[in-house]
Amino acid sequence: MAVYYILMALIIGLAYPLCIRKPSTKKNIIYVSIIFGYMFLMSVFRYGIGNDFFHYRTFFYNYCSGDTNLAERFLNSHFEPGYTAIMEIARLLGGDYFVLTLIMSLLILLPAAFIIAKYSKIPWLSCWLYLTVTFFYNSLNFTRQSLAVSVILLSWKFIKEKKHWAVILIALAASLFHMSALVFIPIYLLSLIKPSVKMYGIIGAAAVTVYIFSQTILEFVLGKFLSSYAHYLDTVFLKVGLSPVYLVIPAVFAVLAIAAYLTGWKDKSSESGLLCNMLFYNLLIWLFITKHFILERFTLPIYIFIILSVPEMIEHFKEIRFGGKAPKGAHFKESKTESDNAVVRFFSYALKKGKYLWTAVTATVLIVTVTYNDFCIKEGVHGVFPYESVFDAATEFTSEQLKTDYRKIFPNRTLQQYLSLINKGNYTTVICVNGDSGDKLDFSAKLLMKKLGVKTDLNKLDGKSYLGVFSGGKAIYEMTSENLIEEKLAICDNSVFITAVSGGLTADMQTGQVIIDNINYTPNMNGLNFAVFDNDLQKIVASQTYDTTTYNYTCTDTTAFYGELLIEE
Repeated sequence: MAVYYILMALIIGLAYPLCIRKPSTKKNIIYVSIIFGYMFLMSVFRYGIGNDFFHYRTFFYNYCSGDTNLAERFLNSHFEPGYTAIMEIARLLGGDYFVLTLIMSLLILLPAAFIIAKYSKIPWLSCWLYLTVTFFYNSLNFTRQSLAVSVILLSWKFIKEKKHWAVILIALAASLFHMSALVFIPIYLLSLIKPSVKMYGIIGAAAVTVYIFSQTILEFVLGKFLSSYAHYLDTVFLKVGLSPVYLVIPAVFAVLAIAAYLTGWKDKSSESGLLCNMLFYNLLIWLFITKHFILERFTLPIYIFIILSVPEMIEHFKEIRFGGKAPKGAHFKESKTESDNAVVRFFSYALKKGKYLWTAVTATVLIVTVTYNDFCIKEGVHGVFPYESVFDAATEFTSEQLKTDYRKIFPNRTLQQYLSLINKGNYTTVICVNGDSGDKLDFSAKLLMKKLGVKTDLNKLDGKSYLGVFSGGKAIYEMTSENLIEEKLAICDNSVFITAVSGGLTADMQTGQVIIDNINYTPNMNGLNFAVFDNDLQKIVASQTYDTTTYNYTCTDTTAFYGELLIEE
């Protein structure tokens, strides 16, 4: 969790020296580079976070492992052609999921950073919104959708220039990465209509009516016209919605946009009407998300523009004055009598005739968004909390837990989580290969193996036997051979005596055992067999096998021994 709070601290802490005090284009670029550089590192080095992480990882390795030609790979891909092309580039660059993560992180974050640095009226606030309104969190989970959103964000230049054809072409290009980008086109065209209270009233009433009967409408449409999608009717995607709490932010921003538009924003910015409409339609979509949560991904292409619209609104509010001469375009006029406009007199007194209105609005935005961000963290939005990295894929466990809760902590962990847990404790780890260890250890696994003390490249064993014993991040014993390896060793400060055996594909017998008093403490299955011992308590901590001939790293546990005392006191 600390890495997220450090990011928040950087956004706020660097805002004054780089964005507020004597602002300049150069300082804005430096500020945005620091913030998004930090996000980039977080994104690239993440591991196992995001509800879709392992799905994308599995699809990528399946894509890379096929013997088909380029055309067949594209035709058989489950994804849009743009994302498939990125997978192909990552395959050509080594085929490691880390490479794909690096490419996607760069493509998602760079456009957002560029647009904020070049066009935002308040860059630090745009960065704050990008984080606290969960766009960054989305990018760690909805990777394809987030890339499509970043491509759409690049259309801002053409939106300002009213080159509608170019905006539509960019949206079509974005759909090459995720089809949800297409929803931007009709909403963009609708948003070109001049806003009015009457229009919002009519559309809002119609939307509420559809919302009330949405389940019935879906059943009719999918049942009669889209029968191939009818099976979704009984799934959580359409039957379950998100908490109404998620409506708060869209509602606040929509109200601010309408207030700004009606008080003169429309006279200062030619894009104000379009942005105001987008925030209104965004609110309506979020209303439906509270009933059908699958729609969340369809709001991102329009929701992202709050990183530009909110700063513009606040700049507008800086010029609003109550009870005195209003700035050009502002609609608050001095009241003719002392009693005919009590509201104006109240705000005139409370906000110094509007001088501090923008400050109040900014404070409101900050308070609401940080509260919303805290709510999202507690809810575990998108599965990105707590943050875990390729350097430590098991951040949630303490050293005390590692001494007592063996059965709770170690079983059914991914290989990277398992290695991270081992690296945290005062353990001795024995690794012995049974049969084929394969060549599928990826960047994160190799990194954690190196941290454990492994010096041998296990991807290059080519079927050989391998035996390694590690403690304190160092190798006590490490050997490879084409023959069977069998060694008698003393571990845990010479207080536990083991016989470790490894037989690879080239050996006469395929086996991977760690034997104490004629009892084998490994599952003895194909792949990397682990036996982990607590140096302080002389207990068996964990006993697992990971089949590293596939990128799934299938795990086999032998939990019967976990916590067993090896030395009688």
